[in-house]
Parts: sequence; structure tokens; C-alpha cells
Amino acid sequence: MNSRRLVASLDTIYLGYIEALLNQAGIEVDKRNQFIAGGLGELPVMDAMPELWVESAAYSRAEAILQQVANDPQPQEKTAWVCPQCGESIEGQFSQCWQCGYWPENNK
Repeated sequence: MNSRRLVASLDTIYLGYIEALLNQAGIEVDKRNQFIAGGLGELPVMDAMPELWVESAAYSRAEAILQQVANDPQPQEKTAWVCPQCGESIEGQFSQCWQCGYWPENNK
């Protein structure tokens, strides 16, 4: 496989997110150094960082996806709401009432 390194990061959650986006776009990903972090201290940090590699032919598309992620604005904080069915106060990140199970029509 003629491939190029797309991204390296110690943040494996971020790498997993990028990998999922690339897979959705039909880009095959080769993960490298995912289990070498135990060597930190003996190896330089840059040599022990998990990496995502893609085929050279797909590199431009993969780089565009990575750039789009970097340019996406942070999600806005959602405001708290009151359940119209039972009156319970619900934090903004929740879309369903934990007390009675009410699920607003626009969330279904």
C-alpha cells in the first residue's frame, strides 16, 4: 500500500472520530503505533504517537475532511428546558425527559 501519514495524536478519541469520518467517506485507514504508547519515556513522543495513514490516491480527500473537522465551530451550549408533560427541569444536552419519558415531536 502506497500510503501517507494523515494525522498523529495522543488523543485516541479524536483519532477514532477522524477514522470514522474517513470510513464513512469510503477512505480506508491504516492505524499505526496504537499500542506503542507504553514506550513513552524510552522513545521520543513523536515516534510513539498513534497515527492514521491513508492511501496516497485518497490523501487529498482525507486531508479535506480533516480540514473540515478543524474548521467546524464548536457546538453551542443548549439551554435547559421544562418538560411540558410533567414540569421537570431538564438540562439542555438532554432531548428526553428523564422523569416521564416525554420526547418532543421534533426529536423523533
